[in-house]
Amino acid sequence: MLRRLVLLLFIIIGASLGIFLIPEVVKVFSLNVHLLVLNSYVDGIIGIIVFLLLFFWLIDKVVALIEAGEGLLLKRNFMEIIFATLGMMMGLMIASMISLIFDTIGFPLLKNTIPIALAVILGYLGFQVGLKKREEIQSLLPERFQGSRRKVTDAAKLLDTSAIIDGRILKIVQCGFIDGTIVVPQGVLDELQLIADSTDGLKRDKGQRGLDILQELKETGHPVKFHPGHKEIKEVDQLLVKMAAESNAGVITTDYNLNKVCQVQGIKVLNVNDLSEAIKPVVQQGDRFKLLITKAGKEEGQGVGYLEDGTMVVVEHGKNLINQEKLVEVQSILQTSSGRIIFTKKVADK
Repeated sequence: MLRRLVLLLFIIIGASLGIFLIPEVVKVFSLNVHLLVLNSYVDGIIGIIVFLLLFFWLIDKVVALIEAGEGLLLKRNFMEIIFATLGMMMGLMIASMISLIFDTIGFPLLKNTIPIALAVILGYLGFQVGLKKREEIQSLLPERFQGSRRKVTDAAKLLDTSAIIDGRILKIVQCGFIDGTIVVPQGVLDELQLIADSTDGLKRDKGQRGLDILQELKETGHPVKFHPGHKEIKEVDQLLVKMAAESNAGVITTDYNLNKVCQVQGIKVLNVNDLSEAIKPVVQQGDRFKLLITKAGKEEGQGVGYLEDGTMVVVEHGKNLINQEKLVEVQSILQTSSGRIIFTKKVADK
């Protein structure tokens, strides 16, 4: 159907060019032609034939371009399309007003060419501004008109600064464990920028890592949106709690205190540390596994290695086995506030 519409458009363009250009060409070059050629219907048919012969190969490319544009539009919500259209209309209005100035000058190039270029450029810029600055435009509206703007969808997850810097959220999203839109409040983005601009080298590296993680999150294809939130709230944790309470959204964080505050207020919390703890491989007394012993332990004769998740494994009489991979058997597990420590002994390989 779309290909037929494009073909019809090409026919109309060809007929229009034939009707308007052929008489002009005959007139300019003083050609002696049959009166039949000066007939509008004949000119239109000639224009269609010539235009299709020259540009028929473009039909499939135009169809593909329209389908690509349709796909991009369907990915946008209705409000984004409305604001983009309004922005384009504003750009065209500005172009029209500037064109009136050139029209009064009277110079043919300025009068006939510049208005077309202005319409294209300003129309495009207006479309982009309306599309990408929708949240900022809405923030300029009176407070009573911003209720729907401030709320995010029920399936949304608000992303905290600590979870961004931590970085594990990227792998979690890539594995498909997060559903719904990930929302980054402007306050979180501002805090991240402040950390990235810190004079402290360690903080600066963390901030820059966080910004890189955000960029990679956007590149995963998972819906990620930046939200203005409440400009009057400067404290990030307070902002996240208020936004989550308003919209029934969850909060993704690694911050212990924010986790507790959200739990007290009945807000769903997705703690990356809790998730990491939950999916740790279960090791029980008597289990055997191979371990690379990397260093000496604190006690005499002990060797130390680590599981893939970072859990410390102490090997009895393993000091002389450093940089060797040996089969060990779990003797006991000690749970501490900083994590688990697994005590093992070397066993003979079978």
